[in-house]
Amino acid sequence: MARTTLSMPISPQTKEDAIRENVMRAAQHLFQQHGLNNVTLEDVARAIGKGKSTLYYYYKSKEEIFMAVMDREISEVVTEVALAVKRAGTAEEKLQAFCATKLRALRKKLALYSLVCSEMFSNAEFGCTMRQRYLQRESKLLKDILAFGIETGEIRTLSSQEQEALVFIMLSGLNGLELEMVHNSNSPSKQDFAISMLARVLIHGIGA
Repeated sequence: MARTTLSMPISPQTKEDAIRENVMRAAQHLFQQHGLNNVTLEDVARAIGKGKSTLYYYYKSKEEIFMAVMDREISEVVTEVALAVKRAGTAEEKLQAFCATKLRALRKKLALYSLVCSEMFSNAEFGCTMRQRYLQRESKLLKDILAFGIETGEIRTLSSQEQEALVFIMLSGLNGLELEMVHNSNSPSKQDFAISMLARVLIHGIGA
């Protein structure tokens, strides 16, 4: 597979940081262009102008590189969502901010998100591992929103079982909107309206 060497100016703290950063950037570009299954460690090494043995010092496999790329991308999305939630005033506004900001952030990373969806279908175990990393962080944010709503009196007191079920329902609904975004990226207004409806129905359904 013919590849073009990618040279990207960065200013990390150490030489090792620089190499890791170049590896992840080059790998992300290759994964998005060709898919995880069609990219080898040799391809990544060639893209950064290094030997394969150099990559083995930092990563044991291309899957490990892909997971590192995803961890960084997930952290960026979760951080953006958390800031939007923090700025919102009411529990309903926080829930709407959670959903809207997440989908907006994923739209910016649509090529990578589409690749993740593809990997989840082609490699169930690997896809499940990636999904669980994301779900844990999303679940924490949603539980914090519920706790805030209960504390402010917007939401009635809920048992831990009810909270777990609500988080599952919210994430399942949002996952459906994400898949719609991947397969029908030309309807953001429809998705945004659905987000508002989802937040309104959930909050008023569990209102105090």
